[in-house]
Amino acid sequence: MNARSGDAILVVDDERSLADTMAEILERAGYRIYTAYGAAEALERLQELRPALLITDVMMPGMDGVELARKASRLCPGIRIFLISGHAGAAEIAGSVHEPRLDLLPKPIPPEELLLRVGSVLGAPRTLRPKTL
Repeated sequence: MNARSGDAILVVDDERSLADTMAEILERAGYRIYTAYGAAEALERLQELRPALLITDVMMPGMDGVELARKASRLCPGIRIFLISGHAGAAEIAGSVHEPRLDLLPKPIPPEELLLRVGSVLGAPRTLRPKTL
């Protein structure tokens, strides 16, 4: 896919349960969600998918989320990026990226706040659809 995928979101976290939980919340709100469980996998997905938004953990083994954000900005000009972190020094780390389309989100982030923040960059905020059995 060469064109940016309108409301597609790539969620990246080396902790599978966290990535999967965020992905489920966003998917239930109607977004097209893709996941990656590390930066190397995320770079492959970015080239293939060209998502509108990248949500990535800051602290990951190997390449961290900040370096991934830098590379994502070069691969996908105009991509929005949310760095997520529960670490106290994350704001300083995120500030080193110098990317105007980047925001830092606290971890854990309540589902309602996640949907509000995603909606603010991809259009009107959405609400969770009920789970189907």
